[in-house]
Amino acid sequence: MSKNIQFLNSLKTLLELLYFLIALFTLGLIFNSCATKPIENTHTIERVIEHHTDSVKSTEINKAIIDSLMIQIAKVKTAKPDCDSITQATVDQLLQQLNRRKKSGDNEAGIHYDDLKKELVIWQKMAETKNENVATNKVKIVTQIDKQFVKVPVRYIPLWVKILAFIGFGFLVFVGYRIARIWF
Repeated sequence: MSKNIQFLNSLKTLLELLYFLIALFTLGLIFNSCATKPIENTHTIERVIEHHTDSVKSTEINKAIIDSLMIQIAKVKTAKPDCDSITQATVDQLLQQLNRRKKSGDNEAGIHYDDLKKELVIWQKMAETKNENVATNKVKIVTQIDKQFVKVPVRYIPLWVKILAFIGFGFLVFVGYRIARIWF
């Protein structure tokens, strides 16, 4: 009967060892999931904005212009020679009233009647002109750089878990030794 009691004791010890190993395995799984860090994604967008402005300036210079127009006025001849002198005097009087002169800056224009030469003179003087054209070319360059960093998790096992694992390994060796001693 003592062999039967020893067998029951060894079976009881084996079952206790099995329960202990299952509990230790469960605790190891729980703490193992706490020991790892999750994967972190870092997404970086970098924008570079460059502005370039190019200007082209062109200047067009026109020289001064002096121009005149002279129109000869003929003597008035009508069907009645008596009326010629009266008509001519009236025409001369009207043409003398055309004497005008306008000036704006360096520009001048005028009209006058020369009674001695019997001509109508129209003249103008235009000053030098400058036309400046500035063409501006603006370039805007936008560069977008997209960077993605992936951090790989590092397994960290705390010291107390290592100590428990060492104690558990030692316990397994001890139990294995005891079982081997009983059966063999």
